[in-house]
Amino acid sequence: MAKKTNWLFRGTLAAIVIVGGGWLLLGGRGGSGPPATHPDLLAVLAEAEADPSVGVTLGPESAPITIEEFYDPSCPHCATFAGFAGKLIRQNYVETANAPVRWVSYDYMIGFPNSVAASLAARCAGDQGLYWPVHDLLLARQTRWYQLPDPGDAIAEIAGQAGVEAGAWEACMRDRRHLDAIAASHKVGETRGVNSTPTLFIDGERVDLQGVDPYTHLEGLIQARLAAMSSGSAGSDPSPQGTP
Repeated sequence: MAKKTNWLFRGTLAAIVIVGGGWLLLGGRGGSGPPATHPDLLAVLAEAEADPSVGVTLGPESAPITIEEFYDPSCPHCATFAGFAGKLIRQNYVETANAPVRWVSYDYMIGFPNSVAASLAARCAGDQGLYWPVHDLLLARQTRWYQLPDPGDAIAEIAGQAGVEAGAWEACMRDRRHLDAIAASHKVGETRGVNSTPTLFIDGERVDLQGVDPYTHLEGLIQARLAAMSSGSAGSDPSPQGTP
């Protein structure tokens, strides 16, 4: 998993702001695309407070199990996790009829320069009901944009491929409409002790994915919790391996 402490995150952004200068405000040919890391983010972060309600949810509110994921859209480990283990967990336990799991996605910036643009892109797509298609496609095609000096056109192209209406999406991006939500999301991660991505919690308990197959381990934890609930012992430790 990608590991960077919060001071490194802040230092990286500060360096980007100082070195990047004016081009950070543009993004895309003609300035029509999303920005790279927006220089206002540090100021927004300084004033932000943790707000769990800014997490983007998938699955029924009534689901007995909640998985929270803190991710950075530029993190290669997040792309790997999303492309297999995360995708299968969602397909099998979140997006099914009577799904037993509710999934909550939080932005947590660990210092990659294009992450804020990608997070804004997904959240602006969410205004059109397309958060998850854009979120997933950005991770699946991460290598097309995450190291570009100016990711604007590449991110805009991906959003378009996911089906966003360009005019409304571009207006949202220009306004940095969800920058406060991204900052509040990052603050939630800070309060939970997150310092790497992806970091997952199941029902508030941090999951240790080191040295395990992520899908098998997560599925085992879900099945153990469901079995414990069925037997009426949900308050005890349901996992034979011990809950991380």
